[in-house]
Amino acid sequence: MARYASGVYLRELRELMRQSKTAATPNGLQAYIIPTGDSHQNEYLAPCDQHREFISGFTGSAGTAVVTDKKALLWTDGRYFAQAVKEFDENWQLMKDGLADTTKIETYLSKELPQNSTIGVDPSTISIHRFHEISCGVAGAGHNMVCVSDNLVSLVWKNRPAAPSEPVFPLPTMYTGKRCSEKVSAIQQKLDDMQCAALAVTALDEVAWLFNLRGSDIPFNPVFFAYAIVTDKDVVLFVDKSKLTEEALKQLTEETTVDGSSFLSIEPYNHFHTYLKKLTPEGSTNKIMVSRLSSQDVVNAIPKENQMVANSPIALMKAVKNTVELDGIRQASVRDSAALCQYFSWLEKEVPKGGVTEMSGAERLLELRRNQPKFIGPSFETISGSGPNGAIIHYRVSAGTNRSLTTDEMYLCDSGGQYWDGTTDVTRTMHYGQATPHEMECYTRVLKGHVNLANTVFPDKCRGALLDCLSRTSLWEAGLNFNHGTGHGVGAFLNVHEGPHGFSPRATADAGLEAGMLVTDEPGYYEDGSFGIRIENVCVVSQTKTKVRGMQATTLCDLLLLHAAVLYGMVCNNGR
Repeated sequence: MARYASGVYLRELRELMRQSKTAATPNGLQAYIIPTGDSHQNEYLAPCDQHREFISGFTGSAGTAVVTDKKALLWTDGRYFAQAVKEFDENWQLMKDGLADTTKIETYLSKELPQNSTIGVDPSTISIHRFHEISCGVAGAGHNMVCVSDNLVSLVWKNRPAAPSEPVFPLPTMYTGKRCSEKVSAIQQKLDDMQCAALAVTALDEVAWLFNLRGSDIPFNPVFFAYAIVTDKDVVLFVDKSKLTEEALKQLTEETTVDGSSFLSIEPYNHFHTYLKKLTPEGSTNKIMVSRLSSQDVVNAIPKENQMVANSPIALMKAVKNTVELDGIRQASVRDSAALCQYFSWLEKEVPKGGVTEMSGAERLLELRRNQPKFIGPSFETISGSGPNGAIIHYRVSAGTNRSLTTDEMYLCDSGGQYWDGTTDVTRTMHYGQATPHEMECYTRVLKGHVNLANTVFPDKCRGALLDCLSRTSLWEAGLNFNHGTGHGVGAFLNVHEGPHGFSPRATADAGLEAGMLVTDEPGYYEDGSFGIRIENVCVVSQTKTKVRGMQATTLCDLLLLHAAVLYGMVCNNGR
């Protein structure tokens, strides 16, 4: 596998940094930050917004690049440690984010840069929360972090793809369970409670959920580029109107008309920031609510005294599924599980014969899913990893890395589908020969962690960070662990990764678990260069008879996908 050659691009970027001289940056930039982000802080990016991938060659979905005059560094989490070092060249240094001995970005810049240095970033690519963290972190060392309106990587990127402009289509109430007007009413009540004049909606999945619309501007995510502003009286949708299909416009009109009058207006996508500024004329006391996860350039358009930066109320509303959505995800999971069972049955017959590869296996699985009713497409790129490739947590198969599936190695398959009535995400790990005693023990400990968390009963609104350890205790007993969170929220025919809840050792903005939420349960274990194990179901947080919460799996594909004899060996070898 050929490594990415970043040297030419880094030289051009550093020259642009030196030339970036303004009143705020008279000596140019001594460091430039390239986050994994776009104007909406999407996890998955359209090709035109993959600036960090272009400059570094690293293709993972999370990470931040920092370029100084002498060094190029990339911070990413444990899902991507093995992947990153395989992908980028000798110009880059990996910083293992989340480990106790890894220096944070702001600490590194504070120590390494010359006195009174200036650090630049495109404000549309970094969240409000992260901008504030880094800016405050370097200020103590006398450094200044500034917003650079022109993305410097874009200036280096000569053949940058055009922005997508795919059709936007309606999602009927038979799948959503609520009309747009009902959702708007609930948001307006929240605004009234918090004494806010307006809510700026910037996350694409929140826009799609609010208006009961879907698109395909972002790979694997049924969303479209748009913003919205909700006030106490009306709603504005900022979108390229030509993208809206006739059916989408018809449903929008029907769902936003109350007593014969529509509360919705549609404005061009690029008018959002200008419109936002008009909400707070000089002397205005209006408070505009903006999600802390929005891009920094959004709050740059609002005077500081008019800002209310908080968790978006839509995030929690969207996370708690209604009965129609829950019924949909259960039905989608039945069909998805049928495709998975067909796939694993096929592998059991074909792998011993030889000829099945990671890539051909993933293609076969997609073909089987396409045969299921209401299937739209994958919910993310299938992770199909045999042997050592399974140890790359978010492995992406390519022609250069494609391995054969054999009876001598473990096989990890993490995949999901987008259906009209739900989104799925399932991981299974198999061995079609004889697993080693060590592989058996590791698999058993991961399985025990999965079952332990799945069977847990917990208080209402218990934070997932407090429960994450339940999936790890069996591994900890053997001195083992894994470098990722145990679970994430899942959308209803929306993004496969959804907040504001989940299971993670990192005590981030965790809203707590409520009945109706979807969350994955996916502990794992990975040995670099050898094998990877992960077991994942999507679960529904449910009310129990004790008036606290528990979880029910939606996935019906059998967990015991190592042969029964092998699993029996695992149980016996561990004395349980």
